[in-house]
Parts: sequence; structure tokens; C-alpha cells
Amino acid sequence: MQQQIKNQPIGKSLFFSLLILTAFLILAEISFLIECSGIYLSGFKLIANHLGIPRAVVPGILYFVGVELLIHLFFTFFVWITAVFFAKVFNFSEQATERFGIKLWIVSLLTVLFANRVFFPNSKFSSLLLSVLSLKISGILFALLSLLMMSIFLLALFGLVLSIFHQLKNKKMLAGAAALVSLCAFMFYFEVFFHAKNPVIDAATAKKPNIIIIGIDSVRPDFLGFFGYAKKTPHIDDFLNHAAVFSDALTPLARTYPSWVSILTGIYPKLNSIRTNLADQSHLDLSETLPAILREDGYQTIFATDDTRFSNIDQRYGFDKVMSPPIGFNDFLLGTINDFPLSNFLINTWIGKYLFPYSYANRGVFVTYNPNSFLKLLQPVLSESRIKPTLLITHFCLPHYPYAWARLPLKQVSISHYHASLARVDKQFYDFMAMLKQNNFLEHSIVILLSDHGEAVEIQGDRITDPDLYISSHDKKPIPRFYPPSMAKEKVNMSGGHGTDVLGLPQYHTVLAFRTFGTMPNQIKIIPGFVSVMDVKPTILKFLNLPIGRSSGDFLQDYVFGFKNIVDIKEDFFVESDFSPEAIRTIHPEERKVLFEGIDYYRIEPKTTRIVVKDSMWRLILASKQYADYYDSWVLALYPQKNKMMVPVLVDLKTGKWTMDLESEFAKQSPARHMLTAMRVFFGDDLTPVFYEN
Repeated sequence: MQQQIKNQPIGKSLFFSLLILTAFLILAEISFLIECSGIYLSGFKLIANHLGIPRAVVPGILYFVGVELLIHLFFTFFVWITAVFFAKVFNFSEQATERFGIKLWIVSLLTVLFANRVFFPNSKFSSLLLSVLSLKISGILFALLSLLMMSIFLLALFGLVLSIFHQLKNKKMLAGAAALVSLCAFMFYFEVFFHAKNPVIDAATAKKPNIIIIGIDSVRPDFLGFFGYAKKTPHIDDFLNHAAVFSDALTPLARTYPSWVSILTGIYPKLNSIRTNLADQSHLDLSETLPAILREDGYQTIFATDDTRFSNIDQRYGFDKVMSPPIGFNDFLLGTINDFPLSNFLINTWIGKYLFPYSYANRGVFVTYNPNSFLKLLQPVLSESRIKPTLLITHFCLPHYPYAWARLPLKQVSISHYHASLARVDKQFYDFMAMLKQNNFLEHSIVILLSDHGEAVEIQGDRITDPDLYISSHDKKPIPRFYPPSMAKEKVNMSGGHGTDVLGLPQYHTVLAFRTFGTMPNQIKIIPGFVSVMDVKPTILKFLNLPIGRSSGDFLQDYVFGFKNIVDIKEDFFVESDFSPEAIRTIHPEERKVLFEGIDYYRIEPKTTRIVVKDSMWRLILASKQYADYYDSWVLALYPQKNKMMVPVLVDLKTGKWTMDLESEFAKQSPARHMLTAMRVFFGDDLTPVFYEN
């Protein structure tokens, strides 16, 4: 038997045959990618002409191409080596080995395609099988092919072992191999059972606790079980059941980046200059952000997020460490086109973090996003002993449009996907809290759970203008269209998305709750009354007896710790919408329309490759905005019209009644005049003349 193995051909011609097959596979993949991703590739010339693609993106693209080629080469080598050693076991001839190797390559590729269909159902290559085979049938075929491949691999491994023993002709070589295996086993044992058991030391105290802010994107409170929704979110609900919960918290601008900048600075978007996603940060004062102040006071500051495409928060905000996908144009480009069956299986592994930095733990790449990968990214940092108390801010983006991840099939976005994403992020939140407890973060800490904004899903009530409660000075006059519709059949009390409509209260309504561990106990209560995400910064700094600096927010510690039970803050709270092209005012946006409607508004910074809003487009963006003032139980909104006038809409939140006539008796009995004056003072030249109905 050993003599047969020694004289057996090694299949040199097979390797070149497999290389040719793999080359054709690469060409087929590229062709299919171009066909499926025409939005990015066929329109690339238009994008390049408008955005001015800088040379700085080239190294990342070349690295990506090189990695993909290496993966395909490794696939070829794996099939070849398996075929060769399998052939040694059965003493195949050279021709038989080549025939078997080609068949094995085809079976291996089919196994990969079926696996891609099962584990990444939203992959472009899954559509190859989508119309023919269901997920269930694909799973059965994948299981059968996997068993076949495993059997072949084990037999090939047996052939490899026989070859190795044949090469070990003396006892010294055999002893050396055994010693090497023993050393590797010992190193693995030491790493797993000794190093991993080192206890984590925490430096926080009751007077100087860890500050942990957990942000979950796009969560509207009324869709949580805690607030009475039929579909439960048990882990978030449990946290809220032990927290001081502000039931009427708002954000001043319901988009991720402006909202987070307002959280970190405690300042309105109007005052901090970040009034749209991807806004130019050159005018932003970062000297008094929450992380900058706490770092100056001796805190370690960490920020982590699984999506940076529209929210470019980095170390400049005062963070010692930022864990996120890389920021810049290649996040949009490579993160989108990186969808190949072979590489998809590596993205969420430990090596995928280095091979595919634009895809690993990146919620923006929902096709391959595994919620656990983001937690794995955090684990090494959280498990380090700490010599300083820590400000830890995390932003989970799973519930953001399109409400999907790798294992959730997505044909057309619907409200059921939003429900599914809330359920999955609830589990992600539970796992994260378990990590915090395991690594001693919760011995002395204040944990703030919030959402940066809510979400409108085009159901009745998503705009607070009920058609049956409209008040007009003309009895039979129909309700005029004062808002930009997101759907042709959308009613006056419906809206979609977030940051698109200032009267879409579910867009601006956020989760905000405080819970303490090992320090002054919080009261366990639902606290009504309007507050803001801008209140987080001053509340934390007041608790720590630190100077507040510039702030638009209020102090909430009296409510958190039980000195007050109902918010008695009565002042104007100003909100604004973001730039909202027609394609984005829906929960069914078409990527091509979104891209080409907004492309003229952006440029790419040559050095950083970040996409930012052009200065020349700033006035157009401001002119498209809606503005509103929430005061006591009233809302006054101003909607821009094509005639450069603004239409007012006044709503009584207690009764639901509303009007567009500020000269009506209903309006005269309201604080509308005060609210309009306050908005003119605050927003200044951003407001155009207001139309009064006669």
C-alpha cells in the first residue's frame, strides 16, 4: 500500500484545469454582479463625474480585489489537494484523478451556492436559486452535499496521513512531529483555560461610575412591549421595568447623525451646524462634547457602532477608541459590491475582520451582517481591565431600514420586517448587557437606553393630523395637501421613514430611560412630559458635579432619582426635518432613485474619502426643511411650498384637533402667536413668509 502511494502521480495537470475553471467562475461572478448592481456599476461614470472620486480610494479597492482573488485561489487549491489525496487512497490514475477533481470542483461550487442560499438568502447569488428552489429544499440539498463533501474530505485526510507517515522514515522525525503537535496543544490549552480566566478589574466607583449609553437606531417606543404593544421585546422591556422611563422624549432632528451630535453636544442642530446626515463637520465645535469633558475628568471614552455610512462620528468627538466600520466612500462601494458566495462565509469569521474591513460587523451590509459579529468586535475591548472609569457609548443599527440582516429573507420591505428587526435587536441588547455584567461594567454604573429617533411605517396615526379632527373656517372645504407625500395613496394621517415629516411624531418620539447600578438608586417609574435626547449630556455632567458648558438641554436628575414624578419643564422645543428627496419618504425606497435624486448635493473629501454635503447645496437643503415648535400640549409646524411660502399647521395634542388657519378662533385660543414668534427668533432667516388662510 505504501509503495502504491509513493509512486502515485500528484495531479499536476489537474491544478491547471481547476485554475481555468475558477477563472471562468470569476468572470461569471463579475458579469452577474454587473447585471445585479447596475445602480453602482453601470452608473459609476455618472457618480464619478458628480462626486469626483479621489485616488485615495484606490488602495482599498486594490486590496479588496486581491483578497477576492486569493480566496478563489485558495478554493482551487483546496479542491486540488483534496482530490489528489483522495486519489492516493484509491490509487487513481492521472486521468482518473483529473476527472474526479473536476467533478469535485463542481460539487464544491454547488455546495457553496446552496450554502449561500441558506445562510445569506438576500445575497445576489441566492437569486440564482430563488425562483426555482425554496429555502427548505435548498437546506436539504446543502445538507446532503455537505455530507458528501465531508466524506470525501475525511478520506482525503486519511490519504494525507498515510503520506505523512510514509515520509517519516525514522523515529527522530516521528518524535519531532509529536513534540510539535504537543506544543501546539499546550499553547491552545494555556490560552483558553488560563489567559481567559484572568478577572477584569473595574476602576469605577459609586461617586464616579461608568457611564454607559446604549443607543438603538429607529426604535419607536409604542412598538415595544413595555408600552403595551402586542409583540413583546422581553429584554428591553425588562430593562425598562427597572428604570426611570421618560415616555415623551423627543429628538430635535430625526436622523441618526444630527441626533447623535445633539446627544453628544447637548445642543440643537441649528446651533451646532449638523443639520443633515453627512454634514460637513468643519464648522462643528467639539471642545465641549460629553466624551471630551469626561475624558478631561479622567474617564476612558469608547464609542462603538455597526453602521457609519450616514453618521461619521470618530475620535475627534473626544473618544479614546472608536470601533466601527471604516468611514468613507469605500464603505458605500465595497460594502455593497462585496457579495460573492466564497467570501460571504469568511466575512463574519475572525479573519474576516482583517480581510473585509468594510463588511465585517457592518449593519449597512445587511446581506451578510451577523448581529453577533458586532458583539465579537466589542468583546476584546470590554474584557480588558480598566484603570479609569469608562464612558461607553454603543449604537446598534439593526432596526434601521431595510430592517434586515443575513438570515432574514427580504423580498419586499414591510412592517413585519420592522417587527423582526426589533425582536432581533432585543436579543442583541440582552447579549450586550450580559457582556457588560460578565466584564464587571455594572458594578458601579449609570446605563442610559435611548433611540436616536423613531420610525414611521405608513400606518394611520403616523402623522398626528387626523382628517376627522380638522378644523376649517370653510365648512365644506377639503383638507389641502400641505405635505410632500411618500406614497400616492398616503392619507393625511400617514407618513413614512424618519426625519421626513415634523408632524410624524413617531419619527421624533424616542426611547429614553435611566437605570443605575451600584450608585444612587433610580426611581422605577414612567415619567410623562416632554424631554429631549439633548438632556442626556447635562444630566450626566450634573450628576458628576462637572461644568455643563454650552447646552440646550435640561437637567433630569430630579426625575431620575425620584425627587420629582412629572416633568414640569414648559418651554419651546424646536424640531426640523432633514433633506428628504421624494424617493426616501417611504419605507419602500428605491436605491437607484435615492442615489440619483441626491447625488448633486454631495462631494467626496480627497484625503479622507468621506462623503459630505456640498456648501453650494446648503441653502437648497435649508429651503426644503420643515420646522416645528412643541410647546406644552401644542405643536405648530411650518411646511415649505413651491411658492416659497410656508403653510402653518397647528395641532392640539390633547384633543387631536388641528387647523391650518391661524386666524381661526381655535388658533386664537392657543399659544400659536407665541410659538410662531419663538420659531422666527430661533430659526431666523431659515423661515420664509407664512401663509395665512382667509
